Amino acid sequence: MDNYVRFDRMDTICAYACPLPDGSICGGAAFVGSRCLYQGTASELATLISADGLLRELRRSYAELISGELNPLEVESWRNSIPTVIDLLLEEGLGDVQVLIELKTPISDVRMDMVLVGSHPITGQMTLVVVENKQWQWARPGPSPELVYLSSSPNSKPHSHPIRQVWDYRQVLIDYISLVQRSAKVYCIVNMHNAITEKLAAIRPAAVGLKYDSSLVRMFCSDHRDHFKKTLRTVLSPERASDYAKEFLEAPVSPTESLMTLVTESVCQRSVFPLLDEQRDAYEYVRAAVNASKQGAPKEVVLIVGGPGTGKSVIAVELLGILNRQGVRAVHATGSRSFTLTLRDNVEKVNRRAARSFSYFNSYTHATPHNIDVLICDEAHRLRATSDRRRNSYDGDHNQQQGRPQVQELIEAAAVPVFLLDEHQLVRRGEVGSVQLIREAADDLGIKVQQIDLRHQFRCGGSPEYVTWVEQLLGLGWEHGPQPWRPLETFELHVARSPAIMEEFLRAKQDEDTTARIAAGFCWPWSDPRPDGTLVEDVKIGEWHRPWNSRAEREKNGIPPSSLWATHAAGFDQIGCIYTAQGFEYDYAGVIFGDDLTWTGQNWQANRRANKDREVQGAPRFGDLVRNTYRVLATRGMSGAVLYSTDPSTNRLFAELGVPIL
Repeated sequence: MDNYVRFDRMDTICAYACPLPDGSICGGAAFVGSRCLYQGTASELATLISADGLLRELRRSYAELISGELNPLEVESWRNSIPTVIDLLLEEGLGDVQVLIELKTPISDVRMDMVLVGSHPITGQMTLVVVENKQWQWARPGPSPELVYLSSSPNSKPHSHPIRQVWDYRQVLIDYISLVQRSAKVYCIVNMHNAITEKLAAIRPAAVGLKYDSSLVRMFCSDHRDHFKKTLRTVLSPERASDYAKEFLEAPVSPTESLMTLVTESVCQRSVFPLLDEQRDAYEYVRAAVNASKQGAPKEVVLIVGGPGTGKSVIAVELLGILNRQGVRAVHATGSRSFTLTLRDNVEKVNRRAARSFSYFNSYTHATPHNIDVLICDEAHRLRATSDRRRNSYDGDHNQQQGRPQVQELIEAAAVPVFLLDEHQLVRRGEVGSVQLIREAADDLGIKVQQIDLRHQFRCGGSPEYVTWVEQLLGLGWEHGPQPWRPLETFELHVARSPAIMEEFLRAKQDEDTTARIAAGFCWPWSDPRPDGTLVEDVKIGEWHRPWNSRAEREKNGIPPSSLWATHAAGFDQIGCIYTAQGFEYDYAGVIFGDDLTWTGQNWQANRRANKDREVQGAPRFGDLVRNTYRVLATRGMSGAVLYSTDPSTNRLFAELGVPIL
């Protein structure tokens, strides 16, 4: 036994229930509508503000609906920005317009500052006005029309142009709420209440070349209050505001489609994935870096860092598609055979040439420097010390073997190298990808690094609370250990008493035309397929026996190869492992914790002898790798997850934390 992670035991275990708009209680199943921190008329808000009650109300709602610390800057924005909009509504006689504060976007945890709901003064149809409040006093143009800088420092980070930002919010409402697409008119306003027009003249759309529809989106500074009021009066009436707000908040939200479902369309035809906030920042910055490179600008490395479900692979695929459609020589690379082959398989059905854009990290040992315009290194945490397998035994705790570093090969191969990674997804001995590794390699080559951090969650029902809970459960990067589970409106979590119950639940989900998979820790032997292609039922838990996914290279007798386990319709009938699940997503994730990681009552205990993965068994950081493995497996689900442990104490922990039992 080795690698103990110790926590203080919780004194109390509690369950949590989320209030829904109709007053009912959410029991943990996915919620079909939209949520915000506060809903009320402009007049009601004005009364709250005058009584100093608005911040108290928003703090209370935040504590109930959102985990984590409340950013003081956000509170300051509420205090300073919201009244500037409410005052104008009242001055124009729009006191009965409904105001939704901090409305969660349909597909993520990104929140819109304000959405005003009423009817159109002429047509009477539902009207939404998305308001983005900015406290900026000054800004300068960024490296592209879609980006701006808020500092004069040469090392400052770019931000999305606020008009681009609010337009993205508009698009996601239209794309994912059919009621809005079918019945509503959606306008956008950027409220620059702290700035005068002169201070923002440099980032005016006409000045930077930003294309936009001025009939649908406007930006107002503090010296344009009258124009702001006139616009509100022109597009908004309080008639039927209450009814429309209720319809809007209760309208079903279309489920997000997986990356693999839309990858062909994204790479070969058009942009299909919505990009919000930091995703947009990263996407536009890479495009700007490509243009700058063609004009002779100094080379730089773009580093995009984010946890599971923050959209790293979506950014990578969207970049690959738009750049290649514009004639830029862009290539996608990973260290994952399953991920790369699945991308190729999907794209090759439509465009064989485009499928050649998917490669591996070890493909660039002899590449001519700068022969590629853009090299998009997805899943960069899977970088190896070198591309020479004979030398590639570096595991992070020993001196690096001699040989040219793989990260250096990748940086030198492209004019614009891009790395996307999550440092907590190191799951295999020899994987060395990290922010530090890439920064040091770039520094050795005299190349600047621009890092963009992704904060928002687009998987797990758009609930970063679930990802945080998993990380705290496993002791990854948090001060506190396992915490009570607080049921969420958008993500369904259960613990199963047996693998058979887990399978029954997930099969029912699969039969409902959603995708479900069961993956497990590598705690059972893995046999080769029989000559006829059938599989040995290696995963044995009591009377329940199931096979691992196939080791075969091709489909045989309806059984998919390992590279297609996560996406092939027949993949549900086999158990996946970390190597076939990492990088993929499905609607519901079943996770079997094996005896290689068990809860003793006070801490996690990692057991090498229970693990059958030769790539991990001998690693000095075995405990870290196995905890990372279960973090990855538990965060593959877009709508829900089911946990089960072969160890009774561990399974009991899940239930004691308040996870509903199937």
